[in-house]
Amino acid sequence: MSSEPQSGDFSDENSLTHALIASQAAASPEHTAVISGEAALTYAEMDARANQLAHFLQDSGAGPETIVAVCMRRGTDLMTALLGIWRAGAAYVPLDPDHPRQRTAWVLEDTGAPLVLTDEVSADAVRGTGARPLVMEAVREQIAACPTHAPEPATGPQNAAYVLYTSGTTGRPKGVVVSHAGVANLNRWMADTHQLTAGDRVLQKTLTFDASCWELFAPLTAGGTVVMAPDGAERDPAALVRAVAAHDITVLQVVPSVLRLLVEEPTWADCTALRLVLSGGEPLHAEPVQRLLERTEVEVWNSYGPTECTVNATEQRFDPAQTTGPVPIGRPIHRAQALVLDPNGMPVPIGVVGELHLGGAGVARGYLGRPGLTADRFVPDPFGRPGARVYRTGDLVRWRPDGTLEYVDRIDHQVKVNGVRIEPAEIEAALSAHPGVQASAVTAVKTDSTAHLVAYVRHDGPLDPTGLRALLRDRLPETHLPTHFVQLDAFPLSLSYLPSVGLSWSFVRSTGPGVLGICVLNAKGICL
Repeated sequence: MSSEPQSGDFSDENSLTHALIASQAAASPEHTAVISGEAALTYAEMDARANQLAHFLQDSGAGPETIVAVCMRRGTDLMTALLGIWRAGAAYVPLDPDHPRQRTAWVLEDTGAPLVLTDEVSADAVRGTGARPLVMEAVREQIAACPTHAPEPATGPQNAAYVLYTSGTTGRPKGVVVSHAGVANLNRWMADTHQLTAGDRVLQKTLTFDASCWELFAPLTAGGTVVMAPDGAERDPAALVRAVAAHDITVLQVVPSVLRLLVEEPTWADCTALRLVLSGGEPLHAEPVQRLLERTEVEVWNSYGPTECTVNATEQRFDPAQTTGPVPIGRPIHRAQALVLDPNGMPVPIGVVGELHLGGAGVARGYLGRPGLTADRFVPDPFGRPGARVYRTGDLVRWRPDGTLEYVDRIDHQVKVNGVRIEPAEIEAALSAHPGVQASAVTAVKTDSTAHLVAYVRHDGPLDPTGLRALLRDRLPETHLPTHFVQLDAFPLSLSYLPSVGLSWSFVRSTGPGVLGICVLNAKGICL
């Protein structure tokens, strides 16, 4: 069984996201476009500043297929920066100011980004990396001297819109190149399906995760308002709920593990403007949604999609009649295609598990500078027109009789922790830099409400979790740091016991010598 892509295309530059936002600026210039704390920009102000920055960037050498890095805290300048990059014809790569300098430098080297748009509080994160930092506060007068009209269109639908880095099995993150056509398809679909209007306010919480694409731009294509969450709110449920209530947020995107925490906050009842909650990034179960519906009258949608397919590929509105179990990931969105195939590349019957392959408008161009990996994951569509490609997700799913998809598991060792996609091999490679580590195995251990990263280590001498964590913190984001380190004299070659660290079951793998592939632990830590 498969779902075919729907009709329509984005061959006209005027249908691209930044062009649609310009049309909204012309239609409602005085409406508030973006809010950050006490600061706000109208559509007219945002549009003019983005155009001025676009001229400035073009004068600085930016153009089609140029990648401009953005390392900034959430604020009104961030929105201006992203739109200005697009209107200059370039693509952006987002950098987290809190990521280790070594990782930031590697991304800048990998992309070849000649410029980094940053701000005063974030500039230290990129100094000394080899890229040229442009501190917005320092060049504001130069930007303000540029024309306020839009530059000549320099971007086509197949040009790169952004590059987003995800965890890599080789120990290095890999950059996914997403086209403007994919971005336009996503944002139009989001605005139409969820009936976004000028009255909607969407809370923007992240930049280096793919959900930021629609949080930032879909509301603006519909004339709505983007509200920048305070720094740190994405990690603090109480602060997140306060932001939703204080700014009359109507649309909120959260991962299921955060959703569980939000609905238990005492001030959740103050979120009276909220009408729509979108969940994604990890499997959603009915129980926390039912708890949410007990406290709030909202629509809840479960979305699914890898970065390689422009954020959302399928979606499903939650049925309040469902009281337990996993929520289906739904049907393909507009102009998307889903194939569930067996190992021989043939479609499987309804109810039979197979690997999900995604096609259609959202399929990314591939991995930046990695033609071999691109060819391995982005493969010819076996049933499509010549030249059409599908992305092999590595996710096991099944078709349900009602035509929706149900997520089952992964076919490899990739894990999701609090909505973050992590390749254990990336952490294991970082651990191998420690001279005392002889072998390591990193896994996600699941509990009822979340998942934790656990590192099993064969170590030369006493284990020093503090030192290992410091080593990893210099190389990896906080999201990739194990919460537990367990020392082993040897890894299991057959049925044996492993410490359970008080958590539940997990998949264990190792890059060390003499270790067999996968071990499944039960609640007592027994390798089954």
